[in-house]
Amino acid sequence: MHACGDNFYGRMLFDYSQVEKDELIHRATRQGRVLSLETYLNQYPIANINQQYEYGRSRWTLLIAACFYKHENIVRMLLHRFKPDINAVGDVKLDFVHDIMYGVSPLWVAVAVGHFGIVKLLVEEGNANINHLSVTRSSPLRAASYIGRLDIARYLISHGADIRLVRDGNYTNLMLSAYREHTHMVKYFLDELYCDPNEYDQDGRTPLHYGIDGGSFDVVELLLKRGAKNISHNITSPLLWAALDAREDLVDAFENYYLSDLEWIEAREILGASYANIESKNYNLNKAIEHIKIAYKWRIEKNLPKIFSSIQSIEAYNYFQECQTLEEFNQILSQSHNRLHIESLLIQERILGQKNKRYRHAIRFYGALLADTHQYDTSLRLWLYELDLRRQHKINFDKWHLRSFVHMFAEMIINHVDIISEKAILEILKALNDELSNSRNNDHNLLTLFYLITIISQISDKQKILPSMMDIYRILVMFVRTCYTTIENSQYWTLLHLSMMTGLPCVNDNHIMALCKYPCHKTIGLLLKCGANVDAIDSERNTPLHLIAQRKHDIENVLFIINLLCDIAGAHPDCVNNQGQTPLEVASNIHVKEHLREKIGVSQLKCLCARFIRQRKIIFQNYRLPLYLVNFIEKH
Repeated sequence: MHACGDNFYGRMLFDYSQVEKDELIHRATRQGRVLSLETYLNQYPIANINQQYEYGRSRWTLLIAACFYKHENIVRMLLHRFKPDINAVGDVKLDFVHDIMYGVSPLWVAVAVGHFGIVKLLVEEGNANINHLSVTRSSPLRAASYIGRLDIARYLISHGADIRLVRDGNYTNLMLSAYREHTHMVKYFLDELYCDPNEYDQDGRTPLHYGIDGGSFDVVELLLKRGAKNISHNITSPLLWAALDAREDLVDAFENYYLSDLEWIEAREILGASYANIESKNYNLNKAIEHIKIAYKWRIEKNLPKIFSSIQSIEAYNYFQECQTLEEFNQILSQSHNRLHIESLLIQERILGQKNKRYRHAIRFYGALLADTHQYDTSLRLWLYELDLRRQHKINFDKWHLRSFVHMFAEMIINHVDIISEKAILEILKALNDELSNSRNNDHNLLTLFYLITIISQISDKQKILPSMMDIYRILVMFVRTCYTTIENSQYWTLLHLSMMTGLPCVNDNHIMALCKYPCHKTIGLLLKCGANVDAIDSERNTPLHLIAQRKHDIENVLFIINLLCDIAGAHPDCVNNQGQTPLEVASNIHVKEHLREKIGVSQLKCLCARFIRQRKIIFQNYRLPLYLVNFIEKH
């Protein structure tokens, strides 16, 4: 009865469009209606059984869709009746994986959703490539490692899966299983496949590091029992890795394995410092004090005093130095919590080193916390110290790193902080110069520069002009004259153009918008003071005057800025854009039009001549005119 119904339904759809037919076929696959799907495919033979369908964030073939939804009957029907390419790939978004998996095969998908029956069907009847790799070099065996399906992993290995295939960065299946807390998978890889418990990825992390990241005591203990060592390859050792997470249980897991006295002492010191790290989910000052004191007692017992490669006073740490004895440590406990937090940072710097990412991140996080409580001076000193460490050791910034300083400056102005450190502004300008000189994140850093110019314009009329502020102006002059365009979707604007805009996708930083709205006459004034070309053109040949003339709101501010451009900076009011329009012709507000007419007044004779040449399309390029005269004519 059902089959007849399907055939009848299929005959009734002979006049559907191809798009509708494709949707019927795809929907039947997703819903597992095998008879309907077979009927549709017979009634409407598609040109390519391997064509791609889009659904949500996935793009896949019918075979992959059937695997994803675990419809074994449809997979079998497709294999037997329509012979799809068993290895045709697609892009799949799994519910339990954040990223889209690109270029995965039907077998990979069947493994990832944990359907053993479909896996066997694809391998035994479809002869699927058992070692097919996705775009990121993820194999079906890796998918089994991720979900912890030992039965599927054994099956794949028995049918030729290559355990040597690893994901980008030498991220092995053993590491993945350790991170995912699959103790049974880790045991299988170690005991039956004889994987090396001390293998490491391109960053130097071993399975122990991944096991600690996953947080499983059983996995860490198993790895240690199978020969994993507390070794590091240009990275923090696994023991210190556990201590950095303030995981006392994982640190204790190393207890029965040979470690030097110094390794144990430093692990206890890092454990204490990590408990004192406000960022830690296990933040506990009492635990911090307990473990640091234990380390001191062990140093006394083993006669292992602290050794400092150099003792330097750091302004960011209020010139405090790390305690050298238990007595000194007991003395600082009567002081504020801030002193203990600084002690924890000093401990991390001594043991982990200045280049350590976790240490530097702890500095920035503590600085952010201080900023949240309006302790801006201390916060800035910490951030600038971390910035200096990056520059000393040539560590790249991510694109938001420098922007966060600008956000803090904006917050300080909003909260009526009287003085903002000119030294801090100067350091950020220098860092931006370094980044732009090396062509790193140029578009983002140019916008950061633009927002910083707005910050400087807001404070320059409030703070006394000191020598350091003159240094800031000198750097800005260089920026404004040599590094002045930002690009988005094939469009470019000068910094002066940007200052006229609001609502653009690129000019939408919430922290800055809370401080001021664009067009911002203070920003414009500073840019002009630093040598911005008032008649510069954008990708549409609009001058800044064109952009401000088009504004329909905040007319009083618009008129003020027109005066600034024309009367102070000498903007040319009859320059034309790509549409041959002057600022007056693009203006829509009557008050703006009247104001621009006043600025134009009686045009100079040379302007009228240039306008005449352009309007009559007279060819002038072949004449030996000076370059400045050619540019002048082209403006009109």
